[in-house]
Amino acid sequence: MAKFTGVLRKMTGSLGDLTFRDLNGQTVVSEKVVKVSNPRTAKQMRRRAQWLNVMAFGQLINEFNHPAFESKPRTMSDINAFVQANIGVVPVYITKGEKLQGGCVVAGYQVTRGSLPAINHGQGTGDVVITDISLGSLSITASTTLKAFSSAVIGNNNGYQNGDQISCYIFTQTVNSATQVPYVTMQAIEVTLDINDEDTALRDLVGTEAFSVVDNKLGAGQTVNGGIVYVHSRKNASGKTLVSTQNVVVSNNILSNYQSAAQAEVSMESLGYEMKAEPFLTPNVNDIVEPVTP
Repeated sequence: MAKFTGVLRKMTGSLGDLTFRDLNGQTVVSEKVVKVSNPRTAKQMRRRAQWLNVMAFGQLINEFNHPAFESKPRTMSDINAFVQANIGVVPVYITKGEKLQGGCVVAGYQVTRGSLPAINHGQGTGDVVITDISLGSLSITASTTLKAFSSAVIGNNNGYQNGDQISCYIFTQTVNSATQVPYVTMQAIEVTLDINDEDTALRDLVGTEAFSVVDNKLGAGQTVNGGIVYVHSRKNASGKTLVSTQNVVVSNNILSNYQSAAQAEVSMESLGYEMKAEPFLTPNVNDIVEPVTP
């Protein structure tokens, strides 16, 4: 509330969100009290419920995921860009309590967005994930050098050059047997291509988990319960990091449990939302779960 004298004296009535009244010869202005009948709608709370897992996953990868979004504003953090890219896209519902205990569920979130062509992921022999990065006739052994690996990548694939980096994130999903809280552990593995390094063995840099030959292509050396994603990055002439646009490839046997309408209600209730049954003839639109992107 404020008081005015001079030109605003004896002014009464309303103007926008302000109310003017005369009080003992002075004009008093106050802001209108706006009443919101339902500040927490089901739609709003469903989005807040999705935020719990998106933020948990974003915090998990944040240390290793910079700079992941090329075109984000300078004032925006990587984790905020990650949340913006994924909220409302892949619905996953954990509870507030699970989030506070460090819980998280692996989902097909977008982890990078940039101008380099995406690395395509597929399924190779043994049901392991492979990329579209051809390695030609290369066999990776204990003596395979970084030079040999780099030459195979650059020589058999368009769009790769010396100094580029190939990274891989591996997410392993577990569930605590006592509390049933879902947890995720992460491995971040990377190789910088160097066609001149004939002294360093590739296996001194990375193991078989992500850098193996599968059907003559770069792939994982084992199946993963959770998810995996490969990323191509490059530093251009001006020093800016360019990345490929990538989403996590998911193989998670508990994911569907956290995407149902019933689980959404559990998550919403953990945030303080009281679920109310719709009248008989009113469609239950709040029970509709958004489609999952691959």
